[in-house]
Amino acid sequence: MTAMPRAAASAKADCGFALLAYQLIIVEKKVPLADLALKIGMSYSALHSRLNRRTRFHPDEIRRLIACLPDQRLVQYFTADSPFVVAARADPLKDDVASIRTAVARAMRETIDVMSVVVTSLESGLTLDHRDRATILKEVHEAESAMASVHLALARPAAVMPIE
Repeated sequence: MTAMPRAAASAKADCGFALLAYQLIIVEKKVPLADLALKIGMSYSALHSRLNRRTRFHPDEIRRLIACLPDQRLVQYFTADSPFVVAARADPLKDDVASIRTAVARAMRETIDVMSVVVTSLESGLTLDHRDRATILKEVHEAESAMASVHLALARPAAVMPIE
C-alpha cells in the first residue's frame, strides 16, 4: 500500500467545501458536471478532481462556482462560524413591491418551518438530542437568511410600498 502524499492528505482532510459541492453537484444533481465545468471555465477532469478532494479549489473557482450554482449552502459554508448571515439579493427583474412580497413570504415559510421542527422535536421526548438541535439550527439559519433578504429588499433605494 502506498502512502498518500502529505499535501493530498491535507487537502482531503480539510475540504468541507469540496464535500458540500460534491453533495450538490453529484448527489443532488443540481447541475450536470460537464455543463458546470464549462460554465466556470474548467475542464471536466479538473472540476472532478476538486470535487473528489484530490486538488483544492482556488478562490476564483469558488466564486465562479457560486455564481453558476447559486445554492445558499455554498455561501453558508464560509459564514457558518461567523457573526454574518447570508442574504439573497432581490431579483433585479422584479419590481420593489414584488421583491418585498417574495422576501416576506419566504421569511414566513422559514419561520413556520422552525416552529414546526421545534414542536415535532419536543413532542418526541422530554429533551432535545443533538440531531433535534442540528435540525432546528438548520431551520433557524434559513429563517435568519430569509429575514436578512427582507431587509435587503426593503433597503433598496426605490423600495416604497403603495398606500392602499
